[in-house]
Amino acid sequence: MKFLTLLIKFGIVGLASYLAIKSDFFATWNMSFNVSLLYSGLTVQPIILCALLFLAIRHVLLIGSPRIKLRVAFRAMILAQGLNLILPARLSELLKATYLRDHANVPLSTGISAIVLERTVDIIILSALGFVALVNYFDRGDFATTSSLGFILIILMVTFIRSPSPVFRVIHMLPSARLIDFLERTYFHFSTTAKTRIFWQALLLGGLTWGLSYANILVFLQLAGSIPVGLSGALLVFVMTTLGGAIPALPGGLGTYEAAAVIALRSLGYSFEEAVALSLVMHASQLVLPFILAMLIMLTERLGISSLIADLRASTRPTDNTLATEVKTRHKRD
Repeated sequence: MKFLTLLIKFGIVGLASYLAIKSDFFATWNMSFNVSLLYSGLTVQPIILCALLFLAIRHVLLIGSPRIKLRVAFRAMILAQGLNLILPARLSELLKATYLRDHANVPLSTGISAIVLERTVDIIILSALGFVALVNYFDRGDFATTSSLGFILIILMVTFIRSPSPVFRVIHMLPSARLIDFLERTYFHFSTTAKTRIFWQALLLGGLTWGLSYANILVFLQLAGSIPVGLSGALLVFVMTTLGGAIPALPGGLGTYEAAAVIALRSLGYSFEEAVALSLVMHASQLVLPFILAMLIMLTERLGISSLIADLRASTRPTDNTLATEVKTRHKRD
């Protein structure tokens, strides 16, 4: 049975690797490849790993109890980031919850609420970055809509955290008692954590992580680009690519990330050909290492999906006591 499971894993990893290599993204990257771009992409890898480490520390804080080991959270983060290359709409984020449920006994509701808190922190930070970009680059691109949307989202999130009654009313409109219980526990963990010092620590760690992501783009463009963009130019590229990559179109934000990068680089004076080459290699440098590490984790560890499905099936099966009660009830009716 273990051999069969391992064989299936090798098959999945092989298929995922084949699809990634044969995609238009990698084909275009090969056309744009040169040694300078490769060197620049390799140089930023330590920055990417440090950013993932900060994300793992933040996730440990947001999980709270039960306390999980940093190395387990780091592997969960690698899985989510790496498999984002092949799963659409950031569905890979859910793997953090299933992985930690299986390897650290973290309840699924706690894992999901930690992911919601992460996205909340990221939206707050991204809105602040959008505001900074608006101040510095209003003449280069219209960021007013982005900042306004971010501000509205912040207000909605604060309301969501501070006003549980409307949330519970919506939850109790659902038909499934099991789903209501799950969502109540998820919201309770979310709102409780968001009111504590942990949430602000997570905000700080999120800021450090986004700062490293910004440094990643700054260093890459300084090494690979033919036109110096400076701190403010790198900020423009960073904000634009972050917004483009956040659009849940294709896995990994492929296409939308590159389009946003090209628009930003063109506004900084780059030719279309060089902007395309830089955007492709810059994005690939952020995706390839987590993808390779995620494939290794898939081969050697459980993702927690099969155990979750098994538990769900078991919970829906009638127990012996339930069957006995049903039999007695039928006899009484007869």
